[in-house]
Amino acid sequence: MPINIYRYIAFFAILFLSYSSSFAQQIKMDGLGICPNSSLRLYVDNPDDYSGFSWQQFVVSSQSWSANVNGVGGVNGSDLNITESGRYRLFAIRKSDESTVRFPEVTVIDLVAPISEITPAVATNQICKGNSLELRANTVTNVFYNWRLNNNSLNNNNTVIQATKEGKYVLEVIDRTTGCVKSSTPYEITYFPLQQPVISPVPTVCGVSTAGFNLSVNYAGGTFRGPGITNTSMGFFSPQDAKAGTHKIFYSLPQNNSCPNLEDSVQIVVKDPQVTLTSSTGGTDFCNGQPASLQATTGFVSYEWSQNSTVLSEVGSKLTITSDADYKVKISDGECSAEKLFTAKFVNQVQPKITNIPSVCGLNHTAVTLEGTPIGGTFTIDGTTATQFDYAKLGVGKHTVNYEVRGTLSCLNGTANQDVIIHEIPKIEFARTEFMWKGSSVMLQSNYTDPTYLYTWTPNIALSNPRIPTPIANPTATQTYTLKVESPFSSNCSDEKSVDVVVFEKIWIPDVFTPNGDGFNDTWELTNITAYPNAEVRVFNRWGEIAYYSYGAYAGFDGTYNGRVLPMGSYTYHIIPFPDHPELELKGTLAIFR
Repeated sequence: MPINIYRYIAFFAILFLSYSSSFAQQIKMDGLGICPNSSLRLYVDNPDDYSGFSWQQFVVSSQSWSANVNGVGGVNGSDLNITESGRYRLFAIRKSDESTVRFPEVTVIDLVAPISEITPAVATNQICKGNSLELRANTVTNVFYNWRLNNNSLNNNNTVIQATKEGKYVLEVIDRTTGCVKSSTPYEITYFPLQQPVISPVPTVCGVSTAGFNLSVNYAGGTFRGPGITNTSMGFFSPQDAKAGTHKIFYSLPQNNSCPNLEDSVQIVVKDPQVTLTSSTGGTDFCNGQPASLQATTGFVSYEWSQNSTVLSEVGSKLTITSDADYKVKISDGECSAEKLFTAKFVNQVQPKITNIPSVCGLNHTAVTLEGTPIGGTFTIDGTTATQFDYAKLGVGKHTVNYEVRGTLSCLNGTANQDVIIHEIPKIEFARTEFMWKGSSVMLQSNYTDPTYLYTWTPNIALSNPRIPTPIANPTATQTYTLKVESPFSSNCSDEKSVDVVVFEKIWIPDVFTPNGDGFNDTWELTNITAYPNAEVRVFNRWGEIAYYSYGAYAGFDGTYNGRVLPMGSYTYHIIPFPDHPELELKGTLAIFR
């Protein structure tokens, strides 16, 4: 046959079958049947393809179909919840062609729920609070178990449970195949009546030295335990034994029916706030004029300061102080308080002093014990620690005595010092007799120049100052001077000695002469040279060679040397009036002109 003919035959066959009731959709059920005291949903697939649903139930008594269906919800929907077993069918209108479709009927059967029973291990409905009662389920195969307490699931599917709480226990047995559930008759458990002890609350205890007290509880006959409990039956609490802290006290009360003891607890807070006061100096003394403060322990809720019982305005943990007083701080942590007293003393800058140590002359003196104020300091002599000033050991010279006082405050630190001079007993020495030219001057000087000594020169003739160790003398004639040196520290500490100042006539020396034989200025004349019979005269030419030499009586230099006439020019001379005193040598230059 041609291919197109087969296509037409197939098309009409499908069209026929689609309108045939035997090809229509089936009614489906949510389950195998109806469980006791339950319902079953009937429904069809693709309900949106239909409208005008009409459900019918077969009535056995009349052997006819009725639209009065015993179910939940209307009979004009695609779903129907039913509560009775039996035969059911459905009519609907197909939206695609407005044709009426009858769905094949279904038969719904009644299902049997499994047995659910609770059996207690001990035939009782009362237990002690804290104990348990074993509840057992009846044994059924192919089921699930679900235990409930007061309608709340215990999430326990065992056949045996331990019931520890009072209430109504129900066992649900669920058939694994049909899903039918059977709840047991509730098994109610109650607690034996209990005497629940309650300890009365205890307010915060301030101070571990607070007197102890008995705790109060509503039922007697039990025992107390916990920190600070010194009498377990009376519940005597001792803060001193408990010490500061948070303490939990328990009370245990025996029950009837052999039930476990019942307990209650109370929390007792023992506070013992302690406040300390520290100062900016670390002690109780302060320096006048320097910053000073007191610091209390930090972290408290409030602070109250007072000075000599007068409350101050300061409310912080630190207080600035300026004067001697009794200062007190009172602190509080919001419940308990404590206080601390501090006595402050302000002191002035220390002024150390050394008991005077006399300066002396000579070493033969008794050692002096070193003393100073305020006491407690340290002495040093020339940098070395000492307790006495020993003249013989220290020796002649100036010695510095230092006294140092050290304290905990800067104003308690200070030093004092004294210079003590040990003078030697003077013994005057002059190096030599002093010589000078008349009209000049000379410094008088012994071996003593210490300004602490007293100096007296006599006679007070032609002296610049007779009270100094080195006066300038300019006598016009030879003079003997006597020096007396005295220590100002001892009347018998002195010496005196004389020195001669020899005054010589001055030699007048011309610086040019003309040995040309004209009878005028032909020789080098030295006026007053005759006063020095041992005078030594030397004349040198420019090359340092002797041009003239004379010793003893000066005969005069005529410009010749060994009979040879010296050329004109410049020459140098050296004249020593006293060969024993070269320091009086006279030097200069002279010129020869012809």
